[in-house]
Amino acid sequence: MTTGIGQEREKNMEYDLGAEVAEWMLSQTGAPAGARSTTTLMGMQWDVFPGVWHPNPGTRLFTSWLPIADGCRLLEVGCAAGVTCVVAARGGCTRVVGVDIYPAATDNTRRNAARHGVAGRVEALTSDLFAELDEDDVFDVICSNPPLVKAPESRRIDTATEQMVYDPGYELHRRFFREVGPHLADDGRIYMLTSETLADPAALRKLAAEAGFTGRVHASEAIGIPASVMGSTPAVVAAADEHGVVRVDFTMLEFQRG
Repeated sequence: MTTGIGQEREKNMEYDLGAEVAEWMLSQTGAPAGARSTTTLMGMQWDVFPGVWHPNPGTRLFTSWLPIADGCRLLEVGCAAGVTCVVAARGGCTRVVGVDIYPAATDNTRRNAARHGVAGRVEALTSDLFAELDEDDVFDVICSNPPLVKAPESRRIDTATEQMVYDPGYELHRRFFREVGPHLADDGRIYMLTSETLADPAALRKLAAEAGFTGRVHASEAIGIPASVMGSTPAVVAAADEHGVVRVDFTMLEFQRG
């Protein structure tokens, strides 16, 4: 049995690991003034504009887990480079809208929609959450791969890339669930990515419940990251397996009206 001291030590190690992984993720985004690049994900080529979150294995899991179906109306909050929007349009969704607070991201989404032949079925709006949607815009699926890390409320956010990783006090998540209702179809579903390593799924489900939504686990998978690429700090080394690999989980939660 784990003692109280042991439980506290384990809790601190988990927090330290989450912080280390978050800082490593932050280092991978590149500087906002960097060069435009191209990457491969899900067997497709994607343009990535400076200052836009780089598509990664978490993006692949998030996109592949969504229940995309013919005739679906889909809204992605935080569209970044547009991977999910493009895959949804190619998968048969009749209306796909991506919103992002960064103009570079919505430009990037339009670029990748054009690249993959679905420009006529993907709309991209620069918007703080739902602010720029029409009042009667309703969707069957609303999805978001948000800033995962529930940082302390006192966590200072100095850069746009930090804002893509950290959500101090889960204020952005709280606003999402407070504002999403009018845009969700009566039998619609919300899908949001979270992580036991990086985030706080229990707190997320609690604040969703406060807004009238019930949640359940839709899918979950761990991704292996070599400890060496994250700097082999004490928290990372302690979490690594015998092969020097740290397993970081990603979990998609599904929400519906309670």
